[in-house]
Amino acid sequence: MFTYQPDLEFAMYKRMVIELASFKEKQMKYYLKTIIVSFALLAFKIVNGQTKEATLILKDGTEFKGFGEIKMNRFTKNKKILFRMDLEDKPDVWKSDQVKRLEFDNGFEIVAYEYVKMDKYSARLYRVIESGFMTLYAYDDSYWSVNQSTLGQMGGSQKVLTTVYYVKRKDMDFPCPVVKNKKAWKKKLGKCFIDCKELMDIISSENIKDYEIEDLVWNFNEYCQYKE
Repeated sequence: MFTYQPDLEFAMYKRMVIELASFKEKQMKYYLKTIIVSFALLAFKIVNGQTKEATLILKDGTEFKGFGEIKMNRFTKNKKILFRMDLEDKPDVWKSDQVKRLEFDNGFEIVAYEYVKMDKYSARLYRVIESGFMTLYAYDDSYWSVNQSTLGQMGGSQKVLTTVYYVKRKDMDFPCPVVKNKKAWKKKLGKCFIDCKELMDIISSENIKDYEIEDLVWNFNEYCQYKE
């Protein structure tokens, strides 16, 4: 005969709540990754010669409405901004010493690009993921991968998109690279997060596997940044 056990019922209910929370967390991570991939695809289309309505923002704050394009040199992989006020005009090249930002409005989100100095000699064009005292940048690229059939023969090829991330603080000259191996984040990202003890504790712990770089940058800007 079954005897009612409130403690057992509570334990089962608690386990159900934990499993539901875990499921929702996995769903959110899936949706986040889907959104990130979608933006990478959109950014890739912009980079590959598609002229779109855009806003060019100069370093002195002057803004121009017109049509912009991100052009990539397929050999050097360097990108440059092409911009014109009218589609019938010939586009001009805008360099890092002139431009602060180029923005494309895709209807539901602004896709922005900024020049970032990687060393004291050169600047490269990066997509903005998260803006703030600390900014998360992305560099989108692609390459052709040869498919192998089950018999080891060539099975055609496909274009593979890749994205490399960097974080940069306003009080630092150069960005920190975000490597794929999260166990190396303490070494690679340490100088960018060094004065935020809470985040450094996370980066240095085993729990870092549960965090994405977007989480760290957002939390830094919300809770750790210097007040300007």
